[in-house]
Amino acid sequence: MLFAAALPASAHVTIKDPVQATVGSYPTLTFVVPNEREAASTQKLQIILPSDAASKLPNVLAKRVPGWKHTIKKEGGGGIGEGVVSVTWVARTSATSIHAGEFEEFKLTVGRIPDTEKIYFDAVQTYSNGEVVRWDQRPTAEDPHPAHPAPALKVVPAADASTSATQTMALAGSTTPGNESGNSFAGTPALASASAAAFLAGAGALMWKRRRSQRDDVVTSLNS
Repeated sequence: MLFAAALPASAHVTIKDPVQATVGSYPTLTFVVPNEREAASTQKLQIILPSDAASKLPNVLAKRVPGWKHTIKKEGGGGIGEGVVSVTWVARTSATSIHAGEFEEFKLTVGRIPDTEKIYFDAVQTYSNGEVVRWDQRPTAEDPHPAHPAPALKVVPAADASTSATQTMALAGSTTPGNESGNSFAGTPALASASAAAFLAGAGALMWKRRRSQRDDVVTSLNS
């Protein structure tokens, strides 16, 4: 509901889930396309893949959208997903197009994510009245918020993702309530299991010793 409420304010083609990807990963990107016209519907969407060497993606696969057909344009590349330069979705009927107050999601699996800071995907939105809107502008120092920004994906180094995971694991195994020193068996499953096993073994040995002692006392009493 919050996302839908934010659509009129943003009102442009964006990438979500995820908004960032790790170097070397193969994420599935969701392009959110709202309809900005009251008297026209969105009938066509084209996503143009980056062509510059720093942001080029060697593998791209498209997901089918119910009520839409898509075409994949390739230049070179013999394998599935290789050499893709653009993907275009077209609504099969007027009923399946994106109407006023609506949005649709289009998905691409891309990768391997190169080592760069940000990847831009140009988008071309075509309305039923023939209007074409290009979302292809990059932010600049003079214009950090252009009127028609290109959908962008932030790229983070793999080391950052690894560090974040390590910190999360460290926090999960640190202090527990009632233990101010931070040395908690509850936070260390292996040590907790070993401690429990040692306790049970010691208790068993003590009980066996006591029973043997009682049995010896009985035998001594009978013999006497």
